[in-house]
Amino acid sequence: MENKKKYFISAIEMFIVFAITICVFKFVVIPVRIDGNSMENTLHDEDIALINAIGVKEENIQRFDVVVIYSDVLDEKIIKRVIGLPGETIEFKNDVLYVNGKEIKQDFLDEQFVKESKLNYNANYFTEDFKVKVGQGEFFVMGDNRLRSTDSRVLGTFKIDDIIGSKGAVIFPFSDIQWLN
Repeated sequence: MENKKKYFISAIEMFIVFAITICVFKFVVIPVRIDGNSMENTLHDEDIALINAIGVKEENIQRFDVVVIYSDVLDEKIIKRVIGLPGETIEFKNDVLYVNGKEIKQDFLDEQFVKESKLNYNANYFTEDFKVKVGQGEFFVMGDNRLRSTDSRVLGTFKIDDIIGSKGAVIFPFSDIQWLN
């Protein structure tokens, strides 16, 4: 009788641990495997990251946050960087970002990577010139590897409901461990 009670208690404990684990990985942190090179040189193909799923509200999303978004067009989750916030006018001209007419530095871009990418792809610019007005309640996102990214330039803007998580940490491979702000 004691053995049955121990097995029953162990089974309940295992179920509780399993349920908590599922809840944590569904509602608190989202494991993401990077697929492709659209976020190079920040994130690399096959990196594994844990992305924060708590507090995804419009007022909590900041410019240059790394976000996981569900794209209806691609029917998959994508990871990109927020460039434009609701109501802003975003313009790229000669590789310079302007938000509402004011130049904004993109310190997260690795200058050497940008230079090598332009050479490798025989491109004059890392980010082709464009101008777009971001609607209210929408976000404009881009990959860090502008020459190899399918992002808001093609997919359009995203609403807050499309954003699954923001910020987080790369946890594997160990050589790539870093915080994603």
